[in-house]
Amino acid sequence: MRERAAEGFSASTNEQGHSEAQNLNQSNVRLPKARIATGARCRMSALGAARSPRLAAKEGTIVGCSRLNSSIRVLFDGSKLPISLHRDYVEQLTPDPE
Repeated sequence: MRERAAEGFSASTNEQGHSEAQNLNQSNVRLPKARIATGARCRMSALGAARSPRLAAKEGTIVGCSRLNSSIRVLFDGSKLPISLHRDYVEQLTPDPE
């Protein structure tokens, strides 16, 4: 820490001597993700469209979970096989009120 301060890096410290940046990293609290139901219609989110431009305009159906907890399997309209996508890349469509 002293070496960084000497190089022009300034960090404020609290009473215990820890920098604020270290405390912010340790207090990163993850909020629970909303459940995405199997069989629900979905489309690519803004983040997903930015990361996968080919899939940006597609809609599909959620067919299940992936091996990873952070991924889901999506069968896009017109596709034969589902693909695994991160949950943040997909947003669930709300059903239209009839």
